[in-house]
Amino acid sequence: MSADPRSLLILANCGRAMAESALRGGYAVTVLDGFCDQDTLAVADCWPLSQAFSELDTDAFIEEMASLFPEGPGGVVYGAGLEGAPWLLERLCEHYPLYGNAPGLLEILRNPRRFFSLLNRLRISYPEVLFTPPYSAAPRTWLIKRAGSCGGQGVAWFAREHAVSDSACYYQRYLEGRVMSVLFIADGQRHRTIGYNRLGFRTSNAPAPFLYAGAVGQASLPGVQRRRVERMVEKLVGALRLRGINSVDFIVNDDGVYLLDLNLRPTATLELYEHLTGDGWMRHHVRACLGTLPVLPLLGSAVAHGHLIVYAPHLIDVPLSMAWPDWVKDRPGTGARIAEGQPLCSVFADGADAQVVEDRLLQRQAEILQLLSAPERRPEQRRMAV
Repeated sequence: MSADPRSLLILANCGRAMAESALRGGYAVTVLDGFCDQDTLAVADCWPLSQAFSELDTDAFIEEMASLFPEGPGGVVYGAGLEGAPWLLERLCEHYPLYGNAPGLLEILRNPRRFFSLLNRLRISYPEVLFTPPYSAAPRTWLIKRAGSCGGQGVAWFAREHAVSDSACYYQRYLEGRVMSVLFIADGQRHRTIGYNRLGFRTSNAPAPFLYAGAVGQASLPGVQRRRVERMVEKLVGALRLRGINSVDFIVNDDGVYLLDLNLRPTATLELYEHLTGDGWMRHHVRACLGTLPVLPLLGSAVAHGHLIVYAPHLIDVPLSMAWPDWVKDRPGTGARIAEGQPLCSVFADGADAQVVEDRLLQRQAEILQLLSAPERRPEQRRMAV
């Protein structure tokens, strides 16, 4: 990789935000994701996936990419959803330049014993971990987690009936505290912090307790705790030679700072900082992978930005006449049918501080659900058509 490409192929569960950023950076964009919603189609060629990346037939996928891109895309960028399919990225790397962390690093995250051994060597704190079920534990004191998942999809409260012998699963003690993330950009040796984020909300209609529901950017963190997080990131970048935009999820309480997850790709919180750059964060991601870090802050802002994913509380048929507010993105196509528990759309808000933003997001979530819950679309009548 010696030059900035002209086009990008984005692979992600939801590639809309990355596609919008890449378009701002001047790239021609193609997206493969699970939604191909209205907003993605407005900025990129989009090809929907009917199954997870980890379930794709690799040979058939590579052949299909060759047919879609006879001359090949200028480069490939991946987001959430590829954590469980590093072999797919390995094959893509044989044909196209990859702008992001090497697939081999994803293999480390898929092996929890290997990953926590790395954290021990780096002296990075994390909540206590077991590789055998904590059968004698009190209810809701331990979690069961599946390595290689994303967005909280592989996290649940541990119960005796959830015990598994899968080597990809592990058990982690639940800690009280403030759940946050730090978004950063790296060139393989150094990093620069983009921002700190407050994750989760006091109420949410997410169908699972730990499923990603949203975030508020530009969160504050006391100096001592911030220095601990920065040192944590510095160690990870140096040990793994991280490149491009990444993030670390962590929890803060009176006892310290504890790493929860390392995300080796741009995360959903990146969009909360898109207003800080005139040419899109995807361009800086590519340049960082080529060895050039941006000077931060780029534009600066005293306003906090946030987003919240609205999950369907029941089966919803999006009306053909649906008029979405301008603070909504990831809008499904008109006439789409959204199953209970599936992402419906994302709402956005900004404000003077995180609490103001969170309040506005929750209000807007309620407005959307009310808008889509007219009497003629209530479950009693919809069940007749299912």
